[in-house]
Amino acid sequence: MLVLLHYALTTARAAPSAAVLLAPTIVDLDAAQTRLTQLLEAARAQEESVSALHTAWTRSAPTHVDPCADTATLELGWRAERFGSAWRDAAQSARVEATRVRGMVHAPTVAPLVDTERGTRVSALLAEADSASRAMLEAGAWSATYVRPFLAACPRTPHLPAGVDHRDGPSPRAPVPRREASPPRAVLALGDGWLCTDEGATRADDAVVLVQGDRACWSAEERCACTQLPVAPGAVFGPYVEPATSAEPMEELGRRDP
Repeated sequence: MLVLLHYALTTARAAPSAAVLLAPTIVDLDAAQTRLTQLLEAARAQEESVSALHTAWTRSAPTHVDPCADTATLELGWRAERFGSAWRDAAQSARVEATRVRGMVHAPTVAPLVDTERGTRVSALLAEADSASRAMLEAGAWSATYVRPFLAACPRTPHLPAGVDHRDGPSPRAPVPRREASPPRAVLALGDGWLCTDEGATRADDAVVLVQGDRACWSAEERCACTQLPVAPGAVFGPYVEPATSAEPMEELGRRDP
């Protein structure tokens, strides 16, 4: 028994630790930086949409005797919550990735290879990740104070069914100029279909997705037989249905035309 114990202890001392076996390399840092950059890009796009929707919410504060009859404001709140959830996921993922990057930069196997230029880039990414996390928390607190209580008080909050064709952002009548070499924008893609841009088709699965470029359209088929329209922050894309009439119950109204 003593011989076996001595062998086990000797082997454990001789074997390299998991930390040594998994020591990061400069290649690992490159991959982590790329991943963090992508997450921050998504967080910026989703923050833009949430900010636009919150601004529109404050401008269209309910004035009805029955606030729950204000479907336009309810819709803005619902959309803000959908985009806010996506923003929270991206910001939290960026925070986790930033922690990994911060650890890699100081690792003995990487630190000697981090020159001034790379160190500056990494510092900027880490600072942006911290800022994105703070901004997300502040927006979440604002929503918890003003938006969520309003939505919770209205049990018939209108959902956004798969059936809206295209609806622009919170200011649909404002012209949306064509953007060149601009960052992506976050939109909500509804229904079982495809969101089509100049870059190709992305599966629409009732999720917030990033749009590269300034125009997009919803198509039932991947070949994108649809006409692209300007993309604004917080826009919604989905299959077309006939507009509901005012005589229909609120829960069936879905989205109303701008």
